[in-house]
Amino acid sequence: MNQHIRILAGAGFASLLASNALAQLDGYMSNQTMGNTLRTLANGNNHAWVETIGQSLDGNPIHLITLAGSAASANEMPALLITAGIDGRHLVGTETATRIAQSILADHSEVLDSMTIYIIPRVNPDSATRNMNRISMGFAGNSRAIDDDRDRAIGEDGPDDLNGDGYITMMRRLNPPINDQPTHLVDPDNPRLNIEPDKKEAQRASFTLYPEGIDNDGDGQINEDGFGYVDLDQNFMHRWPEYETHSGKYPLSEPESMAIARFVLEHENIVMAMTLGRHDNLVNLPESKSKDITGKAPKGIDTKDVDLYKHAAELFKEATGQKTAPKEDIAGSFHAWLYAQRGIPSFATVVWTRPEIENAEGAEESIDEADEEEIIETNLTPSGAGDISQETIDELIAAYEAQTGEAVDEAMMAMVTPDMIEGFAAQAGVVVQRVKAEEPEQDALKEKKKGKKKEKSNDAKWLEYFEHAGINGFVDWQAFDHPTLGAVEIGGFVPLSRMNPPADQLDGLAEQQTAFVLDLIDSRAQVSITGPEIKVLADGLYEIRIVLVNDGEMPATTAYSQAKHTTRPIVIRMSPDVEHIVTGQRISRVWGIDANGGRSEHHWIIRSDDINAETIEIIDPRFGNHTIKLGNES
Repeated sequence: MNQHIRILAGAGFASLLASNALAQLDGYMSNQTMGNTLRTLANGNNHAWVETIGQSLDGNPIHLITLAGSAASANEMPALLITAGIDGRHLVGTETATRIAQSILADHSEVLDSMTIYIIPRVNPDSATRNMNRISMGFAGNSRAIDDDRDRAIGEDGPDDLNGDGYITMMRRLNPPINDQPTHLVDPDNPRLNIEPDKKEAQRASFTLYPEGIDNDGDGQINEDGFGYVDLDQNFMHRWPEYETHSGKYPLSEPESMAIARFVLEHENIVMAMTLGRHDNLVNLPESKSKDITGKAPKGIDTKDVDLYKHAAELFKEATGQKTAPKEDIAGSFHAWLYAQRGIPSFATVVWTRPEIENAEGAEESIDEADEEEIIETNLTPSGAGDISQETIDELIAAYEAQTGEAVDEAMMAMVTPDMIEGFAAQAGVVVQRVKAEEPEQDALKEKKKGKKKEKSNDAKWLEYFEHAGINGFVDWQAFDHPTLGAVEIGGFVPLSRMNPPADQLDGLAEQQTAFVLDLIDSRAQVSITGPEIKVLADGLYEIRIVLVNDGEMPATTAYSQAKHTTRPIVIRMSPDVEHIVTGQRISRVWGIDANGGRSEHHWIIRSDDINAETIEIIDPRFGNHTIKLGNES
């Protein structure tokens, strides 16, 4: 028997074939269960329809459930798109999206009279299946095979469950040789955790970390080419990270990402979107000051859209009570593409984060919030060019080199003054970030901060939460004699445990998210038409006025979309020929209407032998088409 096979067999690998080690995922839906649940919801319900919008690489269906007043009006009404399960690890998103559909149909079907809701609960069914199998690794992407180590062999050296616990965790190599430099040490405050050495604390690394496994292909490396995948949330066009290993050969290279992109492009009535996944822009306000390398597109959102996202964030926090959320790079993500290239207000939430544990006095063991707010933390690097940050200069250099292909050297930089930098930034659309000078009061507050009890790391807080809640979220370190690494310890956080809560919390989370969905619908843009007002000026000569009014709390489209024309405008067409229009345009376009009473006014003077035969046609892909028949009024 091969040595590697003997190791796995000895660890009890065969016994795992009959059991599911992912106890924390008991109660989560498989693909089949989810499909059956959706069909049960739709059967006999006049407000719900289930269909398939595509297939995964492995041939699994990608389901859509449409909630609407009627089948005939579904695609004609303004719509909210809810998408989940793009990241295959984020199983809680699928559970929440499905429960939102249940709740809307059971208790809030009246909202469907004015708005359609499209729900795609699991974009990545292949990954969900893999993550719910007997050995958990935590796969984010689909089942696309990728040669990670470029040796023309695929998946030949992936992780292995050496200790037979059903999880792929981490290995500490306790006595690394000279050619394997130590990177971590045991956290002095909690031996179960690993930290990188802090030179200020005179700490020294003592071991290296590897994913649990062996050198399957005998090339001297561990787990360098495991099961490949494309991360669907890096496979969209906006800021596509082309050099990332798992971003795909090109944008929309995967059938799953192509399916949901095509769906969006075919449904211009989508006016808002909500993505349940690993990204968040409702707790953490999205970046609004920086541009991409071209200097034209925002890295997050346009500055003029900040108020829109602040409004949505207020609704979200009030509905869910969520105060924290992780920050993830949004480059190539679905929700960023919806905003930047489709002009759709696009909101993202992780649904669940670690609940805070209060101490005996009911307060967090951290710095007083009032003190924290008074400390100026810029996190910017001085550049020597006045108060302009080095980060600003780096961004300008990148933009210059991308545009000209010419490298910026020290001689060029030596001739640049702060005033010149200001001018270059204005031309390139780069926001100048300045380093704030610290005042004595802030120094005093920082000294006060140093005197406080040391803040726990994020890992320590997770460990404490798992112990407090009785959740099996961490595997204690166990000694293991590794065939090539020698003495190791195997352990660490259980895959998926910090992204998905126990199933008994799913109903409560879905109730909160449903409340937010209802608040979003109430706040949506609501465009109505006032008029026409028709005044007879002379025989056969008429003055006509109409106004489009947005009575909603959100704009008809984003400010960025209005500026860049990323979505189709409202088209207003007057029926008379151009030669019969004395004043005004026969065809005009409205790229957006502001919130809270925003208006778009239109005025014509026309000649007509029969005013009753004239019309104003309003073509609006988002809020519906209208034809106004004119008549003699004064």
